[in-house]
Amino acid sequence: MRRILGVLLASFICVGPVQADEEDHSFFAIFAAPHPALIVKWQGVQRRIADDEARLAACRADTATCSDDELSFAAIVAAGRSREGKARIGEINRAVNLAIRPVSDERRFGVADNWSSPLETLSDGAGDCEDYAILKMLALRHAGVASADLKLLIVYDRPTRSAHAVVAVRLDERWLVLDNRRFAMVPLEFTEYRLLATLDPETQHVNHASLDAASFDAESVDATRDVM
Repeated sequence: MRRILGVLLASFICVGPVQADEEDHSFFAIFAAPHPALIVKWQGVQRRIADDEARLAACRADTATCSDDELSFAAIVAAGRSREGKARIGEINRAVNLAIRPVSDERRFGVADNWSSPLETLSDGAGDCEDYAILKMLALRHAGVASADLKLLIVYDRPTRSAHAVVAVRLDERWLVLDNRRFAMVPLEFTEYRLLATLDPETQHVNHASLDAASFDAESVDATRDVM
Protein backbone atom coordinates (compact mmCIF):
# COMPACT_ATOMS: atom_id res chain seq x y z
CA MET A 1 0.00 0.00 0.00
CA ARG A 2 2.79 2.42 0.85
CA ARG A 3 4.43 1.81 -2.53
CA ILE A 4 1.13 2.47 -4.34
CA LEU A 5 0.65 5.73 -2.47
CA GLY A 6 4.15 6.85 -3.41
CA VAL A 7 3.42 6.29 -7.10
CA LEU A 8 0.10 8.11 -6.84
CA LEU A 9 1.62 11.13 -5.17
CA ALA A 10 4.41 11.27 -7.74
CA SER A 11 2.06 11.33 -10.72
CA PHE A 12 -0.94 12.51 -8.71
CA ILE A 13 -3.60 12.34 -11.39
CA CYS A 14 -4.63 10.39 -14.47
CA VAL A 15 -3.08 7.27 -13.02
CA GLY A 16 -4.34 3.77 -13.61
CA PRO A 17 -6.64 1.73 -11.40
CA VAL A 18 -5.61 1.57 -7.77
CA GLN A 19 -5.43 -1.91 -6.31
CA ALA A 20 -6.03 -0.69 -2.77
CA ASP A 21 -7.98 -2.38 -0.04
CA GLU A 22 -11.26 -0.47 0.32
CA GLU A 23 -10.95 -0.82 4.08
CA ASP A 24 -7.54 0.86 4.10
CA HIS A 25 -8.58 4.50 4.27
CA SER A 26 -5.03 5.88 4.37
CA PHE A 27 -5.39 6.25 0.60
CA PHE A 28 -8.23 8.74 1.05
CA ALA A 29 -6.58 10.53 3.95
CA ILE A 30 -3.34 11.23 2.11
CA PHE A 31 -5.14 12.71 -0.89
CA ALA A 32 -7.27 14.88 1.39
CA ALA A 33 -4.19 16.39 3.04
CA PRO A 34 -2.26 19.30 1.46
CA HIS A 35 0.67 17.95 -0.52
CA PRO A 36 3.59 20.07 -1.82
CA ALA A 37 3.74 18.21 -5.15
CA LEU A 38 0.31 19.45 -6.21
CA ILE A 39 1.10 23.04 -5.27
CA VAL A 40 4.39 22.94 -7.17
CA LYS A 41 2.70 21.54 -10.27
CA TRP A 42 -0.03 24.18 -10.13
CA GLN A 43 2.46 27.03 -9.69
CA GLY A 44 4.52 25.72 -12.59
CA VAL A 45 1.62 25.47 -15.00
CA GLN A 46 0.39 28.93 -13.98
CA ARG A 47 3.75 30.35 -15.08
CA ARG A 48 3.43 28.56 -18.42
CA ILE A 49 -0.15 29.82 -18.81
CA ALA A 50 1.15 33.37 -18.31
CA ASP A 51 3.63 32.76 -21.14
CA ASP A 52 0.78 31.50 -23.32
CA GLU A 53 -1.26 34.60 -22.47
CA ALA A 54 1.59 36.81 -23.71
CA ARG A 55 1.76 34.84 -26.96
CA LEU A 56 -2.00 35.07 -27.45
CA ALA A 57 -1.94 38.84 -26.85
CA ALA A 58 0.76 39.22 -29.51
CA CYS A 59 -1.30 37.07 -31.88
CA ARG A 60 -4.37 39.26 -31.39
CA ALA A 61 -2.26 42.37 -32.02
CA ASP A 62 -0.88 41.03 -35.30
CA THR A 63 -2.60 37.96 -36.72
CA ALA A 64 0.14 37.54 -39.30
CA THR A 65 2.43 36.38 -36.48
CA CYS A 66 0.04 33.73 -35.13
CA SER A 67 1.21 30.14 -34.90
CA ASP A 68 -1.08 27.20 -35.66
CA ASP A 69 -1.68 26.47 -31.98
CA GLU A 70 -2.56 30.12 -31.30
CA LEU A 71 -5.02 30.11 -34.21
CA SER A 72 -6.55 26.85 -32.96
CA PHE A 73 -7.05 28.37 -29.54
CA ALA A 74 -8.63 31.49 -31.05
CA ALA A 75 -11.02 29.32 -33.08
CA ILE A 76 -12.15 27.42 -29.96
CA VAL A 77 -12.75 30.68 -28.10
CA ALA A 78 -14.63 32.22 -31.06
CA ALA A 79 -16.89 29.16 -31.29
CA GLY A 80 -17.67 29.52 -27.60
CA ARG A 81 -18.32 33.24 -27.80
CA SER A 82 -20.86 32.66 -30.57
CA ARG A 83 -23.12 31.01 -27.97
CA GLU A 84 -24.52 31.97 -24.59
CA GLY A 85 -24.85 30.37 -21.16
CA LYS A 86 -24.68 26.60 -20.99
CA ALA A 87 -24.35 26.34 -24.77
CA ARG A 88 -21.14 28.40 -24.61
CA ILE A 89 -19.65 26.12 -21.96
CA GLY A 90 -20.74 23.02 -23.86
CA GLU A 91 -19.26 24.26 -27.12
CA ILE A 92 -15.82 24.73 -25.56
CA ASN A 93 -16.02 21.41 -23.75
CA ARG A 94 -16.89 19.67 -27.03
CA ALA A 95 -14.28 21.54 -29.09
CA VAL A 96 -11.43 20.70 -26.73
CA ASN A 97 -12.50 17.06 -26.38
CA LEU A 98 -12.46 16.72 -30.17
CA ALA A 99 -9.22 18.64 -30.69
CA ILE A 100 -7.11 16.59 -28.28
CA ARG A 101 -6.48 12.86 -28.34
CA PRO A 102 -5.86 11.11 -25.02
CA VAL A 103 -2.20 10.22 -24.61
CA SER A 104 -0.36 9.50 -21.37
CA ASP A 105 2.55 11.63 -20.17
CA GLU A 106 4.67 8.50 -20.26
CA ARG A 107 4.17 8.30 -24.02
CA ARG A 108 4.46 12.04 -24.66
CA PHE A 109 7.34 12.94 -22.38
CA GLY A 110 8.72 9.71 -20.95
CA VAL A 111 7.75 10.76 -17.42
CA ALA A 112 4.92 9.73 -15.11
CA ASP A 113 3.30 13.17 -14.96
CA ASN A 114 3.73 16.48 -16.77
CA TRP A 115 1.24 19.35 -16.75
CA SER A 116 1.29 21.04 -20.17
CA SER A 117 0.33 24.59 -20.98
CA PRO A 118 -2.79 25.08 -23.14
CA LEU A 119 -0.83 25.98 -26.27
CA GLU A 120 1.56 23.08 -25.79
CA THR A 121 -1.41 20.72 -25.60
CA LEU A 122 -2.92 22.18 -28.76
CA SER A 123 0.41 22.07 -30.56
CA ASP A 124 0.78 18.36 -29.81
CA GLY A 125 -2.91 17.64 -30.30
CA ALA A 126 -2.57 15.27 -27.36
CA GLY A 127 -2.69 15.19 -23.59
CA ASP A 128 -4.08 13.50 -20.54
CA CYS A 129 -6.89 14.56 -18.23
CA GLU A 130 -5.28 17.60 -16.59
CA ASP A 131 -4.10 18.89 -19.98
CA TYR A 132 -7.69 18.89 -21.28
CA ALA A 133 -8.82 20.60 -18.07
CA ILE A 134 -6.15 23.33 -18.15
CA LEU A 135 -6.88 24.09 -21.81
CA LYS A 136 -10.64 24.28 -21.16
CA MET A 137 -10.12 26.59 -18.20
CA LEU A 138 -8.14 29.13 -20.22
CA ALA A 139 -10.49 28.91 -23.22
CA LEU A 140 -13.51 29.51 -20.99
CA ARG A 141 -11.86 32.55 -19.44
CA HIS A 142 -11.13 33.98 -22.89
CA ALA A 143 -14.72 33.24 -23.91
CA GLY A 144 -15.97 35.45 -21.07
CA VAL A 145 -16.51 33.09 -18.14
CA ALA A 146 -15.40 34.75 -14.91
CA SER A 147 -12.41 33.24 -13.13
CA ALA A 148 -14.49 33.06 -9.94
CA ASP A 149 -16.79 30.62 -11.77
CA LEU A 150 -14.00 28.23 -12.76
CA LYS A 151 -12.08 25.59 -10.84
CA LEU A 152 -9.83 22.71 -11.71
CA LEU A 153 -10.84 19.69 -9.65
CA ILE A 154 -8.80 16.72 -8.56
CA VAL A 155 -11.25 13.87 -8.03
CA TYR A 156 -11.28 10.19 -7.16
CA ASP A 157 -13.09 8.03 -9.72
CA ARG A 158 -14.65 5.18 -7.78
CA PRO A 159 -15.39 2.80 -10.71
CA THR A 160 -11.77 2.86 -11.96
CA ARG A 161 -10.32 3.46 -8.47
CA SER A 162 -8.03 6.15 -9.87
CA ALA A 163 -7.42 9.88 -9.60
CA HIS A 164 -8.66 12.18 -12.35
CA ALA A 165 -8.82 15.90 -13.26
CA VAL A 166 -11.79 17.87 -14.61
CA VAL A 167 -12.97 21.47 -14.82
CA ALA A 168 -15.96 22.75 -12.88
CA VAL A 169 -17.95 25.75 -14.15
CA ARG A 170 -20.51 27.59 -12.04
CA LEU A 171 -23.74 28.29 -13.89
CA ASP A 172 -26.92 29.42 -12.13
CA GLU A 173 -25.34 28.60 -8.75
CA ARG A 174 -24.53 25.01 -9.71
CA TRP A 175 -21.11 23.58 -10.52
CA LEU A 176 -21.05 21.61 -13.77
CA VAL A 177 -18.26 19.13 -14.51
CA LEU A 178 -16.47 19.31 -17.88
CA ASP A 179 -14.82 15.97 -18.50
CA ASN A 180 -12.56 14.74 -21.29
CA ARG A 181 -14.34 11.37 -21.07
CA ARG A 182 -17.77 12.66 -22.13
CA PHE A 183 -19.59 15.58 -23.71
CA ALA A 184 -22.44 15.70 -21.19
CA MET A 185 -22.04 18.26 -18.40
CA VAL A 186 -23.53 17.32 -15.06
CA PRO A 187 -23.17 18.49 -11.43
CA LEU A 188 -20.41 16.79 -9.50
CA GLU A 189 -22.86 15.07 -7.15
CA PHE A 190 -24.38 13.20 -10.12
CA THR A 191 -21.05 11.65 -11.10
CA GLU A 192 -19.08 8.75 -9.63
CA TYR A 193 -16.37 11.21 -8.60
CA ARG A 194 -15.41 12.22 -5.09
CA LEU A 195 -13.78 15.61 -4.69
CA LEU A 196 -10.21 15.69 -3.36
CA ALA A 197 -8.94 19.20 -4.14
CA THR A 198 -9.71 22.36 -6.11
CA LEU A 199 -7.32 24.73 -7.84
CA ASP A 200 -8.31 28.32 -8.58
CA PRO A 201 -7.25 29.88 -11.89
CA GLU A 202 -6.29 33.25 -10.38
CA THR A 203 -4.33 32.05 -7.36
CA GLN A 204 -1.66 29.55 -6.39
CA HIS A 205 -3.86 28.33 -3.55
CA VAL A 206 -5.03 24.74 -3.33
CA ASN A 207 -8.13 23.81 -1.32
CA HIS A 208 -8.28 20.26 -0.03
CA ALA A 209 -11.50 18.47 0.83
CA SER A 210 -11.87 17.52 4.46
CA LEU A 211 -12.80 13.89 3.98
CA ASP A 212 -12.81 11.05 6.42
CA ALA A 213 -13.51 7.46 5.42
CA ALA A 214 -17.24 7.77 6.08
CA SER A 215 -17.82 11.03 4.24
CA PHE A 216 -15.79 9.80 1.27
CA ASP A 217 -18.30 7.08 0.51
CA ALA A 218 -21.39 8.91 1.71
CA GLU A 219 -22.13 12.47 0.62
CA SER A 220 -19.98 14.08 -2.05
CA VAL A 221 -22.30 17.08 -1.88
CA ASP A 222 -21.07 17.97 1.59
CA ALA A 223 -17.45 17.51 0.58
CA THR A 224 -18.01 19.72 -2.45
CA ARG A 225 -19.50 22.43 -0.27
CA ASP A 226 -16.46 22.32 2.02
CA VAL A 227 -13.86 22.84 -0.68
CA MET A 228 -15.44 24.70 -3.62
